[in-house]
Amino acid sequence: MKYIYKHGNQYWYQRAVPSKLSNLLGRKTLKISLKTNKIPIAIKRAKLQALEHKKMFQIAENYSNKYFKKFFNNEFDSQKYTLRFIDDFDDLVNKLFFSKKDLINLLKNKNLSNDNNISIERILLDNSTSEEISLSTLVDEYLKDMNISNDKKKLYSIKKSLSLLIEICGDKPIDSYNTNDANTFKSHFIKLDRISSGKRNQSNLHNFFSVIFQKYLVDKKNPFLGLKWPNIFTKSSYQKFSDQELIRIKDFCLKNNTFISCMSGIMLDTGCSYSEIIGLEAEDVDLNKYNPYIIIRSNSIRKIKNIYKRRVIPLVGISLSKIEKIYKFSDRGSLLKNYFDNIELHKFQYEKKLNDELKKISSSKTSISFKYSVIERLKSVNCPESVICDLIGMANRESFYKSEVTLDIKSSWMDQIKII
Repeated sequence: MKYIYKHGNQYWYQRAVPSKLSNLLGRKTLKISLKTNKIPIAIKRAKLQALEHKKMFQIAENYSNKYFKKFFNNEFDSQKYTLRFIDDFDDLVNKLFFSKKDLINLLKNKNLSNDNNISIERILLDNSTSEEISLSTLVDEYLKDMNISNDKKKLYSIKKSLSLLIEICGDKPIDSYNTNDANTFKSHFIKLDRISSGKRNQSNLHNFFSVIFQKYLVDKKNPFLGLKWPNIFTKSSYQKFSDQELIRIKDFCLKNNTFISCMSGIMLDTGCSYSEIIGLEAEDVDLNKYNPYIIIRSNSIRKIKNIYKRRVIPLVGISLSKIEKIYKFSDRGSLLKNYFDNIELHKFQYEKKLNDELKKISSSKTSISFKYSVIERLKSVNCPESVICDLIGMANRESFYKSEVTLDIKSSWMDQIKII
């Protein structure tokens, strides 16, 4: 909350003075006790004081101009813009001693069955609310504040990051997490050699703690700020499937009729990414007799902002046969809706299962290798660069003139690289 911080048992108002007015006012910051330990009262008082200071800054700025100096004394009185507040504190000790009901409830909530020697001072002064501010109880509140209910992928990513933190470091009061927890979280991903995933999860957790710390006035450094990760070395041999691996993947796709084999088969002879295939609608497929194709474009399921990613891809080989099978059962909407039971988050959970299966069939390669394999297969038959760029959705930076590649041309090249 703006201009508010807590010191001891009361809230204070603190605001920086604009640099051009600091000499005139004789100070760089304005600090005022709000005379309360109740956050709602502190917020109201801080807003009233902020309005007074805003008025003061405007008048002081006019006073600093030479034209207005003759209307004022030599010194500017800032005290008359400072509000005086009456004490308004909750006295926990008196409240409990004079209310038998409140004292009994406090003792119950403290769970003191095993603490026979605990002092009354400790009971009364320990005003912690760990059950109310533990991480798990704040997840829904954070997601509501972020307003991302329509972004299913981001929603799943954030929930996954928070559940991993609880699994690795435990579900603790929000202000109990520290840099040791952050380093333990980081070490978990380093041991698994999943540094990219670790960085993505760190970003989610950094945003979570920033928002929650600010909302609950936690005066503590964000534990996930500035984590140092090892450098990632990409092995070029992992970028494309070998000919033997492509044959094994094709055999796997032909022998199985699962979601994973279906997705693998479609990507095998198209070079599309997982997100591109998962976002296909029935209207994006045309199975005409001569040149069947799919269209990668924005639809009701997803948006594609990159103009080079919007393209038409001919269907050949096993990609065509897999699309033909699932198209029979798709009327409108998502092409793959029968695999998900209408649960959106399953789409992102299945991507990991797909990559795990591909790692078993190949030498630890994932679905991104389909794209690089199609590029290399097209290069091996001397396919023009402009055609390759159009098929995989990349900008041809060496081209100065727009030359559209027709579906017939693309189909003729894709036919030459079918896995036989």
